[in-house]
Amino acid sequence: MKRLMRRSALSLFLVLSPLSCDKPPSTSPAPAASAEKPAGEDLGNVMAMVGRRFELAGEAAVADRFQLAEFEAHEIGEVFEDDVPKAELPKEGPTAHILPMAKSFLENNAPELEKAAKTRDMKAFTAAFEHTAAACNACHVASAKPFIEVPGVPGKHVPDVTPLGPPPK
Repeated sequence: MKRLMRRSALSLFLVLSPLSCDKPPSTSPAPAASAEKPAGEDLGNVMAMVGRRFELAGEAAVADRFQLAEFEAHEIGEVFEDDVPKAELPKEGPTAHILPMAKSFLENNAPELEKAAKTRDMKAFTAAFEHTAAACNACHVASAKPFIEVPGVPGKHVPDVTPLGPPPK
């Protein structure tokens, strides 16, 4: 009986002992949950995605593919709602204006562009596209990045890379 109790005690010890595990026991305490918000994607990458969607919306409208233009306009709104507020702001230049301007864009420009695409009226879409580009450019100027120009005409590349003059020699 004593032998059985010793064997049971030894078995229980081995099962509960950290030595019986494949992993060595941890001597450090579990990491505390971070109070900081998780870092989002870089704002530059988020804005590059917005620029591509804006370019596609303009190209789609010019091609009379307003369903695609409406889809892209809606996606731009989602990016401003979901990704921009979490994005990591640039480390250079002024940034305090970015989130308030992004909120204004979300509430005004994104819905205007989507609504205009939904009407399938090129004149209305062109006006909304121009207003949206102006809002983008105003933020770029305020961010000390006026060289990132968004064209106000649907169907052009975003950002505008049209030569400013003759090529350098």
